[in-house]
Amino acid sequence: MISYVHHAMGTAFSFSITDDKAAKSKVDKALSMACSEIDSQDNRFSPWKKESELSLYNRGEVKNPSKLFVEVMEECERAKAITAGYFDPWALGEKFDPTGLVKGWAAQRALSILLEAGIEGGVVNAGGDICVVPGRSYLIGVQDPFNSGEILGAIEVTDAVATSGSYERGDHIVNVKGDAITTVAATVKGKDLTLLDALATALIAGGHEVLTLISKMEDVAAMMVKIDGSMLATSNFSFSKGESTPSE
Repeated sequence: MISYVHHAMGTAFSFSITDDKAAKSKVDKALSMACSEIDSQDNRFSPWKKESELSLYNRGEVKNPSKLFVEVMEECERAKAITAGYFDPWALGEKFDPTGLVKGWAAQRALSILLEAGIEGGVVNAGGDICVVPGRSYLIGVQDPFNSGEILGAIEVTDAVATSGSYERGDHIVNVKGDAITTVAATVKGKDLTLLDALATALIAGGHEVLTLISKMEDVAAMMVKIDGSMLATSNFSFSKGESTPSE
């Protein structure tokens, strides 16, 4: 297995390549291209870089956003509708902030580059937002939000899984409807990491109301941990047995 860590978007993008048949030179080239793509999107969507397209857009200096910028906006609009507004990149008024979704979106783009390079096994982990090379099953550990280094259990992932919680980055999520947040960790499993990233964010913000919405979605399973330590999950969410890699 070849492992590599790249820092961008305020987090660590971890690559684990499990394709034993791929030459190291092939893997190195694919990883370099994937990391360049992540950096490109970080430069486009960083809210901290004054000359990023996002910063320019929020200052009213971009009249015709790029194709990828529009794509992310459309994904955000879709996620906002699905989550009944609990995921809302426009919650800050005139400013647009897609950081609750764009990390998963960028990880999927990085995975696509690995696939195009012919990599047949591997995992991209963007700070707990994980997508895997199709065709294999991976056990991913779900971190215990109250005990660092411990996991609640492992879930079997064949496509993607996203996690969110205050235990990693502090209280970085707000409830746009004004209610107190009582969920400390969320895990959402499915096929589309871009949407899963937004759903995990919304689940922290909206708690049981968002979990009910997710329970009606096909091919999506979710679990959340409340501030009192209790866990709630959709009926199709389950832990698996066996060794695993922590999600964060």
